[in-house]
Amino acid sequence: MSDKDLTQKALLRLPDVFASLINFLIFDNCPVIHPDQICPLDIPAQFDYDFSLNPVYRDASAMVLDPNGHPSFIVNFENQTAHDPTMPIRAMGYTDTAYFWQRSQLIKSSRPSLPFSLSRFVLSLTIVLHYGKDPWKARSLHEIIHLEQTSLLKPFVSNYTMNLENIAWWDEERIASIGSDFRFIADYCVQMRKSSKAGRTRYDPPAGWKIEHVEETLMTLAAFSKDEALREGCWKYLEKFKLNPKKGETTMASVLDHYFEKKEKLYLEREQQYLIKEKEYQAKEKEYQAKEKEYNEQLKAQTQQIQEKDLQLNEMLSTFVRLAQQRMVEKGMSAQEACDTLGYKENIRKLVLPYLIS
Repeated sequence: MSDKDLTQKALLRLPDVFASLINFLIFDNCPVIHPDQICPLDIPAQFDYDFSLNPVYRDASAMVLDPNGHPSFIVNFENQTAHDPTMPIRAMGYTDTAYFWQRSQLIKSSRPSLPFSLSRFVLSLTIVLHYGKDPWKARSLHEIIHLEQTSLLKPFVSNYTMNLENIAWWDEERIASIGSDFRFIADYCVQMRKSSKAGRTRYDPPAGWKIEHVEETLMTLAAFSKDEALREGCWKYLEKFKLNPKKGETTMASVLDHYFEKKEKLYLEREQQYLIKEKEYQAKEKEYQAKEKEYNEQLKAQTQQIQEKDLQLNEMLSTFVRLAQQRMVEKGMSAQEACDTLGYKENIRKLVLPYLIS
């Protein structure tokens, strides 16, 4: 099971969140159902199993008790982030599973301890909560199995249309009236739908909404969010920062402001460190340039000295050659004889002789 699945279920399984959604979706947001009337159920699917062949449980399922504590009806909530053309069949299966569970409870001689006594079947319904941006039209069983090809059988096939809620298309004023932290999830979905074409990536929560269940709400937002800054903010807040009730009520805006303030402070610290390192680098660069300039000047001076010495040597060589040539012309001597009379040493001879013509 994915982390996203776990966190979504954690929020929906909170009694106050579950009750608020029932009131919002079924009773026109009137406070008919209270959290103490919600009895969570873990009803395994009849046919769904994980890779270990363990039964898969519904996202959120609960028995709703009447004011006297007697079973009244069962509600199953199922999370969907993408369209599934087979969803009517799946939703019908979830509803049927709840009836099969009731049947097993009614016929068992020894029942597990429950906080209520089940003596008859009660109504079971499934509501699919769709969190995606694109609206999803609820389809019926008849549409999926294409009964038009066997129209004569249609009277014998009961139709089933899934109960579907496109959360991203809920009215904002109605969302604000939800009496639980689920309004943050709904508000996020609406904001992301409206801002998807505007290029905005950051969620701006209402400043005055108090969070009752900080961990479950932040984890759910982090799971749903494709906003890296929001996701990181939620997880960092949960990992590193503890709530302090003395500082006042916790709101989503204060949580994210707290995170982004910390992040901004960290950014400024890192920027300051970068500026210091940049200054150090510039100072070293300046020092290097000064040394390079000094080296180039020394190299230039040495080159000039070498050139001057080469010039002097060339002038001396020219003098030696000219003197030898004069002896050869005036005295009729050979090159060797001219060098001998001038007293040239062997190293001088090697330089002068190539320029002399015998």
